Amino acid sequence: MDEHEPDNLSSLPLELLLYIISFLPFESARLIPFVSTRCRSVWSQALVFAHIHNGSIEDVSHALSSFIHNFNEHDPSKNTRKMELHFDKSTFVSTIIAPHNVMHMNFFSNGSKNEESYCWRIEIKDQIPRRVERSGFLVKTLCLDSVDSLTHEVVSSMVLDCSLLENLKICGCKGLTSLTIDSPTKLVHLSISDCPKMRYLDIRSPKLKTLHYQGFLPSIKIHEHFNLTNAIFNVRQGPSYHNNSLDIGPLLLIIKNSQSLALCRWMFEELIKPSISSSWTSFQFYKLHELRWIDNSMKQENINSLISFLKLCPSIERIFITSKHARTLKNLKLLKLEGSKREDDKNQLIVALQEIVNIDQPLLILF
Repeated sequence: MDEHEPDNLSSLPLELLLYIISFLPFESARLIPFVSTRCRSVWSQALVFAHIHNGSIEDVSHALSSFIHNFNEHDPSKNTRKMELHFDKSTFVSTIIAPHNVMHMNFFSNGSKNEESYCWRIEIKDQIPRRVERSGFLVKTLCLDSVDSLTHEVVSSMVLDCSLLENLKICGCKGLTSLTIDSPTKLVHLSISDCPKMRYLDIRSPKLKTLHYQGFLPSIKIHEHFNLTNAIFNVRQGPSYHNNSLDIGPLLLIIKNSQSLALCRWMFEELIKPSISSSWTSFQFYKLHELRWIDNSMKQENINSLISFLKLCPSIERIFITSKHARTLKNLKLLKLEGSKREDDKNQLIVALQEIVNIDQPLLILF
């Protein structure tokens, strides 16, 4: 649009603008804020479906259920994608329905409930999904942020009916100490981060393929874990302060069949290595092809730990190193790549090493 042309769209009455926006697909409608300053304000109003102030837990649960089941992409009066619900003066939840069957729920609290400790059980019903009306919304990816002791029961009630849920992301739950997830059918990907009080994690999900955990390492138990192929443990802070003596046995069984693994050095040195040295002397990660090694530095003793771990990985193909000082490998002198005969693999490795190895020191690379 020419900058000298009048902005006729922004001059329309609010009711008419909201009506026009309601007919647009979400992918197009979300660009409305970039049209003008007024359209940015109009978009915010178009997203909001309802406000419930001082509602009870039952009121909020009912409103969330109605919001999901009444959604209709093709009906302008029912394709609003955001709802805000106020529990009381200090707590409210913002729920957004996004494309590709994604739903975001963000909980905001100014009171002490945000830090109050609680245990949480999330159960997804094992049932054949009932026929969904055109107005229904199928949640396949659910992102939960800052659920607390007051609101976790609302989420548990809602998730019961999410029988097609495949991807669950939980973050920022400051008071969460114990989490149990029971999903007999669909859950494939699980991500948990920034839950500093977490002590126990119990998962029953036979289809689970990816587990991403970030924070202090809790005690983890996964039932029927044989489909887990991608395990990410970004736990550089160490174990949970309530778990000074973690039982590594269940965790080793969980990650043994992983094809891709992200691991902190301290986990290998303090948990894995002592265990396999004393009782599991023949233990190896036979299926591991990709390793992401997380460390706070690359001193010689740290590199030695990495080499010791690689000896347990006969099928390793790709190694990624995450370190605050990954560009200063001053002591690395020898690197041997076994099991790969592809020239592309060798060339990619050499290029990657050029980024992190001190070029003033010779490095012997054996293939």
